[in-house]
Formats: sequence, structure tokens, C-alpha cells
Amino acid sequence: MRKYIFFFLALSLFLASCSSTADKEITKKHEEYLSASGWHVKSKSSEEIKTIHYHPESLESLKIAGLDLEPYRGKEVKMTTYLLKEKQTNGDKMSASIYEMDNEIIGGHGILENWSPGLFSLDDRERLIEEDIMQQ
Repeated sequence: MRKYIFFFLALSLFLASCSSTADKEITKKHEEYLSASGWHVKSKSSEEIKTIHYHPESLESLKIAGLDLEPYRGKEVKMTTYLLKEKQTNGDKMSASIYEMDNEIIGGHGILENWSPGLFSLDDRERLIEEDIMQQ
């Protein structure tokens, strides 16, 4: 009986460690998408399925940050957020979120920690450096 309990516990721990590792895996196409704009992924922060039911103000903020989700209103998308290796000049973190539908990337945006709203276009890397928001 003890052998079965031990086996069950060992199997449970093994499966739990495998799933948490897979959950934090950095998708190659996401890494390539971000590196095309000069960004470097440090780690995966989160992944979730969202239905796009955003308020007009939120949609407008995302559009200014280079992501137009208006055509996806009412649809489910997968949003994956990554912590970037790049940092703000004050040392705060920077992240990037990538949106996908049917396994196709539909766009993304950057996030500045401790800013409101703190969103930026992934194409704004040089501007962020020039404006002394981001470390070089």
C-alpha cells in the first residue's frame, strides 16, 4: 500500500513540474516577433484567453500603442505577456503582450511598469531610448 501512495505522489509531483515548465515556455514565433522590433524576452509572465469586450477608451489606448482590436470585438483571442530584458531608465520593468487568434499573431504592444496607462507600440524602441524612458 505504501508503494502505491509513494508512486502516486511521485507521479503527481512529476506531472506538476512538467506542466509548470510548459506553461512558462517561450514560444519561438513570439520570440521572433518581438526580436524583429529589437526586443529581448527574459521570461513568460502569463497566458490567457480573453474575449474582446473592451471599452472604447481601452480600444483607443491600444490602438495608439499600435494594436487595433476593433475587428476582433466579441471574439476570443489568446494574450501572452512576456517580461523583457530591457528596463526603463529608472530600473522599472518592461513587458510585451502578444495577441493571437487561430494561432496567428494579430499584434502586440509594450507595457511600462508603474506608468498609466503605460502602453507603447513595439515599434517605439528608438523613441523610448531617445526620450530617456528606456535604458540603451
